Amino acid sequence: MARTPGARNYNFDAKRGALIDSAIELALQGEISRPSLRQFAISAETSEPTLRHYFSDRKGLVVAIMEEIGERTRPLWNDLAEPAESVDEAVKACFRHALTRITDGQFVRMHAFGLIEGVADPDAGQAYLKFILEPSLDCVRLKLAATPGASGDPAELQTAALAIFSPVIMFCLHQHLLGGRMVAPLDGQTTVMQLSEWLAGAISENA
Repeated sequence: MARTPGARNYNFDAKRGALIDSAIELALQGEISRPSLRQFAISAETSEPTLRHYFSDRKGLVVAIMEEIGERTRPLWNDLAEPAESVDEAVKACFRHALTRITDGQFVRMHAFGLIEGVADPDAGQAYLKFILEPSLDCVRLKLAATPGASGDPAELQTAALAIFSPVIMFCLHQHLLGGRMVAPLDGQTTVMQLSEWLAGAISENA
């Protein structure tokens, strides 16, 4: 019997998941660009109509990529969100974690993809915030909020999270994607240690 128009295949979710996997591979390992729907289709060895069937359009696919990346990185943020014994230790723990991320090509490509797509399209920007960037900031806010001696002011916690996370992103972009390793190399460990000392002191004083 023919399938009712608009009805899903019995393996719809599995096929959709496989297509997202392929799209993520292109987004995180291909050229730094905004791949067309055709390029996504070629990477997945499928057709543009097939991608439209599962994601409606290119924007739907990009949003799905953001959501899946967010799900994959959630365990990392959940672990980091655990409270520390002091504000100083909480900030330093965030930067110790950052030191392992700044050499991770997938980390910088994930944020580069989100920024490129998000700046170009408001809906993609909202998806990047919702699924990738805000969960990253949330884990820092949660860690500080649950740490003895930290400020209870949501605005201060938000500012602290931005102050901790922003230089990590900029370091990664500077070194990995903008050619900084060739023209202006930075030592990751030294940079992170300095940021850790400065911001731990500043945040502890304001707590």
